[in-house]
Amino acid sequence: MMEKSVNLTARAPGAAPRISLRKNIEKLSMVFVFIALLLGMEVLQSGFLTLDNISLIFLQAAVRAILAVGAMLVIISGGIDISIGTVMSLSMVVMGVGVIDLGLPLGLGFALSVATGLLVGMLNGLLIAYAGLPAFIVTLGMLGIAQGVALTVSNGSSLYGFPESFEVYGGGTLLGVPVPVLIMIGFALLMLFVFHQTKLGRYAFTIGGNEEATRRAGVDVRRYKLAIYMVSGATAGLAAIILAARINSAHPGIGFGYELDAIAAVVIGGGSLMGGRGSVGGAIIGALIMSEIRFALNVLGLSPFIQQIVVGVILIAAVWLDTIRSRRVVGRRS
Repeated sequence: MMEKSVNLTARAPGAAPRISLRKNIEKLSMVFVFIALLLGMEVLQSGFLTLDNISLIFLQAAVRAILAVGAMLVIISGGIDISIGTVMSLSMVVMGVGVIDLGLPLGLGFALSVATGLLVGMLNGLLIAYAGLPAFIVTLGMLGIAQGVALTVSNGSSLYGFPESFEVYGGGTLLGVPVPVLIMIGFALLMLFVFHQTKLGRYAFTIGGNEEATRRAGVDVRRYKLAIYMVSGATAGLAAIILAARINSAHPGIGFGYELDAIAAVVIGGGSLMGGRGSVGGAIIGALIMSEIRFALNVLGLSPFIQQIVVGVILIAAVWLDTIRSRRVVGRRS
């Protein structure tokens, strides 16, 4: 069936400017939250508000922001991918085996990392889009599979021995800006193009807003769902490169838990787990807030176990706020 250009979101005159204004206000409010948290930490811990600390927050946010933007594409389409954290670990290990054990060039190792994520994303997409299995169950299963494969391939140990030049991608600077932050910005610009200038981005919104109507409009929904999960997987592979460069090793278990931060970042940034709503800028702001919170908890000396509790509470609170937002949207439409 021939695909047609679809516009499934008819609005009353003047509605679009109001919605755009509301989205901008939501994004600005998250920027204010980020600033307020910085000021709050300065009150609790004098000397916290320094350029070095702010730079560290942005540096630590790079991996979470990249994962969040990839996760957002899935969430906008009405799906979920909770495997991205362990897929990142698997991609990192495959890259480590290729570069450290097999002696492959670093560039080829990067390609292996992204290709590994892409392959896992393709498996997720095939099972979800073509086999009709629930996204949560498929990606939950893949979370365990990717973790198990990563541990098997690495024999449960970290891989060391990357070339010295590799560290640049995790902690180097260019014109005073950390290289991971520059990669994050470049990736964000690429995804802005995908969301606003390609069919994949536009159909992600319409599939999440009304999948059946999108299908009846002649769109091959299954094909686009497959592509969406492949992008999410490839994004995990890209994030793996930065994280591995930061720790200068390939660790088979380090990615577990990153999926929670990514999903929380999407929702904090205005994305909806119901699908059909989200933005690149919002996901990045959400990732910055999550990194800021984690950094602050470290500065305050809280244990990693307490930090996990805090992240869990934030995720539940973010979903609760998303539920309230969704009810308001439904109320306005009715």
